[in-house]
Amino acid sequence: MKNLIVNELIKWIKRPSFYVMSGILVLLSIIGVVLTIMVGPMMDGMNSSNEEQLNWRETLEQENQYLESSIIDGDERETGHLERQLAINEHRLEHNMEPSSKTSVWSYIDENLGLTSLITLFVVIIAGGMIASEFTWGTIKLLMIRPISRSKILVAKYLSVLVFMVIFLAIFFITSFITGAIAFGFDSTPFLLYLNGEVYEVYPLLFLLLKLGLQSIGIVMFATIAFMISSVFRNNSLAIGISLFLLFTGTQITALVSMKFEWAKYSPFANIHFQTFLDGMPMVAGVNFWFSVVMFFIYFVILHVVSFLTFVKRDIAA
Repeated sequence: MKNLIVNELIKWIKRPSFYVMSGILVLLSIIGVVLTIMVGPMMDGMNSSNEEQLNWRETLEQENQYLESSIIDGDERETGHLERQLAINEHRLEHNMEPSSKTSVWSYIDENLGLTSLITLFVVIIAGGMIASEFTWGTIKLLMIRPISRSKILVAKYLSVLVFMVIFLAIFFITSFITGAIAFGFDSTPFLLYLNGEVYEVYPLLFLLLKLGLQSIGIVMFATIAFMISSVFRNNSLAIGISLFLLFTGTQITALVSMKFEWAKYSPFANIHFQTFLDGMPMVAGVNFWFSVVMFFIYFVILHVVSFLTFVKRDIAA
């Protein structure tokens, strides 16, 4: 199994597209630092003008009054986010924790986590072509003549997709950490995590790894969907095209449908954004963490069963 995974990794690492993807992640991390440095003084000027009128405690107290009234009038989806912000503000006031206005390596990485959507795109492209490309290029026949079961080949290909996901996440995190540390330095101020009605002070690195881990769950689901499509369709371009279409439209369509139909919460795209639970804003109202966990594993198993049956049972054309 190990040799099969290594073989799949070597095949993709030799392609120029892998280095283009990696280079884009590094470049965007550097560009992000430049933009933050340019925008930082403007934001500091706005904050200083506000501080001349109110100190941070008065600002939070006024914000809490607004949050309390908004919770009463808000809808179900917004209430969780408002309660989270209210609890965090009260924790700051109680423990005299002034919100940090300075950019540090941790806050920079936190803001930079939006790049994981780009990582999802890269992983979907790889997963979408993992099996279909073998048929397009005719290398599937060379793969099948080996004394290795099809199930092992399928597992090796899927695991190699997950390895590429880890590689891209590592490139993103390490590059963002290095550039952020050089540009902004470190800050020991803890991040505040709202969980089950309680506010916890968490070391910044642990908090960021938690957010990154939750976001990677969504990447795994999109990769699994693309991998299943790759096993069903023999055309490389078609498999990648359908995978990208679902990536760009699946979540948006689910969000629109959920405005009128409650059953939208059973969509796979409604149960892959686990990081939203940290913000108290699930994508679909009525969805909680454990509901999403159950739905995630159901779809995860179904997609792999379809992939297995399609790849293992299908005849290879001569």
